[in-house]
Amino acid sequence: MYRPLILTAIISVAVASSAAQASADWVSAVLDHPNLRVQNSSIEKQKWKILELEAEQGFDFDIKSSAHLPIAEHFDSSFSRVATHDPYLDLVFSASHTLYDFGESDSLIDAERTLQTRARLAFANAFEQQTHALFSLVLQHQKAKTTVVIIDTAQANIALVKKDLVKRFEAGLGTITDIRRTQLSQIDLETQIVQLFNKMDEIEHMVNSDYGLTVADLVNDWHSIEPQLSRVSYVPEQALRTSAISQDLQTSLRYQRNSIDAQKKPKLIIDVNTTLYDVTGSLGNYRVAGEFRLTFPAFDSGYRSAKMASITHAISAEQQALAKVIQQKNLDLKTSERQIEDLELREQEGTKKHNNLVLQLKNMKLSLGKTANDHASLANMYTQIASAEINLIGIASDMEQLTLDHVLLSEQIIQQFNVSYNQLP
Repeated sequence: MYRPLILTAIISVAVASSAAQASADWVSAVLDHPNLRVQNSSIEKQKWKILELEAEQGFDFDIKSSAHLPIAEHFDSSFSRVATHDPYLDLVFSASHTLYDFGESDSLIDAERTLQTRARLAFANAFEQQTHALFSLVLQHQKAKTTVVIIDTAQANIALVKKDLVKRFEAGLGTITDIRRTQLSQIDLETQIVQLFNKMDEIEHMVNSDYGLTVADLVNDWHSIEPQLSRVSYVPEQALRTSAISQDLQTSLRYQRNSIDAQKKPKLIIDVNTTLYDVTGSLGNYRVAGEFRLTFPAFDSGYRSAKMASITHAISAEQQALAKVIQQKNLDLKTSERQIEDLELREQEGTKKHNNLVLQLKNMKLSLGKTANDHASLANMYTQIASAEINLIGIASDMEQLTLDHVLLSEQIIQQFNVSYNQLP
């Protein structure tokens, strides 16, 4: 069984008053999708990694103790540090700080900050892909719903034809074959309606379970969004988010290479040690001493050079991959434009065919009774008209879908759907 169309219409009217807040609802729902939560965790991970590296640039404080329990000992008369045969405990407070490392640590922090920016851009891309997936479901639902209306109308017309055929058969003017053929047409249409309602129910369940929304609200949102969508046949590389994501990765790799290069240079470190002697007896005996340490890596078996060469290769590979992605994206945009143009031609041809069928139906009604099977042909004509209308609905839906695909390809869903970047992390 399928639900009455009037019920769907009532639902659509009931939610019309809340359409103003639906936009914020769908944005929040997409942001809360599991796929987006995974992307957001990458941004958080980068934030904590940056804080970790910044903390490493500060002072390192350590507390050490040295205990002494005499077992056998001997001291010269000149030794005066502690009395013989007395246990003692020394405490040592030490602080260490790297004064200069030729940018080794700063480059690492810059690399992670760049990756954090890249993660935010990747999140924006994921948001657009999830938005595309959501409204693609809406378009599929609307296509099925409109098709049901067309089939329902055709069923009503065929039912009238069948009723007339039965009367003619009872009057001895028709055949049982005509009635059976009409019944088969009704059964075929009924099967299509059941399948369409099953599809609509499936989509409604997906939208509700994955996003916590209703299709009716999203239809209102789509009707306000769709008129302002525009297509472009070419997008400059610098305007693509994909390009910025790749550039950020390359920049991060360069920072990492700079950090490794700095490891091959000297490093200046200051240490400050405070020692409290024999704290079990008194806190008045102490020594504070500072020292500067200059470390220089003499030999690493070529490890750092190999690491830098590997990073240089990764940068080159990313540049080549980006060029390929940009080329493919612009090719896909042109292909999308051609597909839309083809659909427009199909729509013109479909409209002509539909108009011709409607004209034939009108002429058939005017000439009823002149031939033996003219009444039986009416049911077939209603079926043909319904098929032509379903074809036109499919073309219109495909054009909307291609437009949505096109906006995703050009990476402009956030812009054209009027989503504020302040809503994104």
